[in-house]
Amino acid sequence: MTVANQPPVHTPSPHRFRAQSANLVSASRLVLAAVWIVVFFHSRSESHALGAIAVCCAASDILDGYIARRMRSTSHFGRWVDNTADIVFILAALACEAYAGAIPAYLPALVAVSFAQYALDSVLVRHSAVPVKSRLGHWAGIFNYILVIVLAWAPPLRLPVRIASVLPPLVGVFYLAAICERALFYRMRSLAARKLSYQQPVSRCS
Repeated sequence: MTVANQPPVHTPSPHRFRAQSANLVSASRLVLAAVWIVVFFHSRSESHALGAIAVCCAASDILDGYIARRMRSTSHFGRWVDNTADIVFILAALACEAYAGAIPAYLPALVAVSFAQYALDSVLVRHSAVPVKSRLGHWAGIFNYILVIVLAWAPPLRLPVRIASVLPPLVGVFYLAAICERALFYRMRSLAARKLSYQQPVSRCS
């Protein structure tokens, strides 16, 4: 028996779930960052587990963009989720490796400073609704995942000395260059604004 004036029952549209699928893939890296920390401190010898986590995170970083484009669900919020999930996982992994002495402590510190500059530059300086990447910062992000995967699958004691000694400084150089690249942009923008102010005619009061 039906009841008159009964409000309709709204069921979630499958399109809404598909629209958020890319964000869910990105957010999975936040969960995997916590899993990494637990595995690192409780089963450090299980390098295959850490390696699998690192590979899954790298794959999700590629997959979320593909899904967003395929579902036509790209958004400002999704871009921030993607970048934040990246930095949380990378910082968690590199901080653990620095704690274990596998890499120098300056590396996760540089990553944190670079991301802070990246976020502040996007929001406060360029007034952008989405993160504004730099060319060098993009490549540094790729090196981050390579470094984490290498360290996860082959702990430092089993790594070739050359790889273990070269990769962290190389990533550090990329991050320093990315920081300097943004600082140079600030300087050039300031000079351009000053030059423009000099070129504007001064109005005279009659």
